[in-house]
Amino acid sequence: MKTLLAATLALRGATLVDGAGQVPLAHSLLVIRDGRVVSVGPATPEALAALPPGAQVRDVSGAWIVPGWIDAHVHAESDADLQTMLRWGVTSVRLMAEDVARSEKLARESRSRPDVPEVFPAAPIFTVRGGWWAEEPPDAGLDRFPDTADGARESVRKAKALGSREIKLMLDDMAWCRGPALARMRPEVAAALIGEARRLGLRTIVHAPGLSDANEAIADGATALAHGVLDPFDAKMIAIMKSRPVFYVPTMDIFEFLADTRSFVDGVLADPVAARGLAPETLARYRTREYSDGYRKRYAAYENVQRHLPSLAANVRALHAAGVPIALGTDMWAFPGLGVSIELDLLVRAGLSPLEAIRAATQTSARSLGIDGDRGTLEPGKRADFVVLSEDPTRDVKNARKIRDVYKNGRRVGPEIRAAAGSARP
Repeated sequence: MKTLLAATLALRGATLVDGAGQVPLAHSLLVIRDGRVVSVGPATPEALAALPPGAQVRDVSGAWIVPGWIDAHVHAESDADLQTMLRWGVTSVRLMAEDVARSEKLARESRSRPDVPEVFPAAPIFTVRGGWWAEEPPDAGLDRFPDTADGARESVRKAKALGSREIKLMLDDMAWCRGPALARMRPEVAAALIGEARRLGLRTIVHAPGLSDANEAIADGATALAHGVLDPFDAKMIAIMKSRPVFYVPTMDIFEFLADTRSFVDGVLADPVAARGLAPETLARYRTREYSDGYRKRYAAYENVQRHLPSLAANVRALHAAGVPIALGTDMWAFPGLGVSIELDLLVRAGLSPLEAIRAATQTSARSLGIDGDRGTLEPGKRADFVVLSEDPTRDVKNARKIRDVYKNGRRVGPEIRAAAGSARP
């Protein structure tokens, strides 16, 4: 009994945002035991008196509590990237990964590690030889470059046998941002991958910023789109996305990054809180013209990306208004973890309210991963993943950077934004 009582923690006095879109609860009492939320309510004298003897009570008056952020689209170049994400309050991630067995091992380890978010892999990343992501490592246990429908189905079966619960497809020739088109997966192969995944109960997230590619993925049965789509959806496709549903992960920050890397990076680094999250050598590299010029050369169709930014925002507004679930994902290699606050701000600029944007980064992202029964909102029985902020994120979502504490599974795992190694990506 003493051990049970000692495990009870209560945070009192903060304004609590539950992640489900409800009006924030002022002067709240959040009670946690054994890594789970026991109760959420007002911090009345009666509620405080009802706490079990020995409960640890922390006064967080004036602070704001939000669920841990769930980033529905990340890549991790290193363990340091994952650690940086957690320091920015990201407690769960959908990790895009090439190798199923390796990513599943990382996922298992992440459940008990206090220094990284819990990892939910989308693996492998299927593509075509000569296509986008073909230069990344192969999967040791299957062919992630299938060139026939039968081969595609066999690879999906092997992925499930290795532990995969979600696969990713690259359904894009990248001409919209790179200029010269790369090889693109044949429709029958894509249909076989998605169809076999559906038959086996696996989710499928598809990289398809082109409208025709996105429509193809949706028609084949994809469960999520990994990026925003460059041109407007028609009413029929929006209705399908709502009814199924198909989760929409717009990653607006990446389009802004590719449209004008210099302006984007300078805008982020103008915030001293953001700059402190980078190692000095990484910060110095980001500030150079060589860094931004390298992206301009590699993604030479940046003017095309710029032209489509209004359509990307309009799609977010239209899909949200229609009831299509918008999940927050960043794909932000330059600013891992910090990208959540950047994307929150872009969602608000696109037309979501701050509470709606927060919901996209918590409950809806959890739904897209099939883990909303366990996390994504601060409700009794849910896992106690949450962030304590010093300022109001419903007034300005960039206040997601004003971190006092990060809790994973009921355990305080850090607040300090220390300089990390930075991404190894060029």
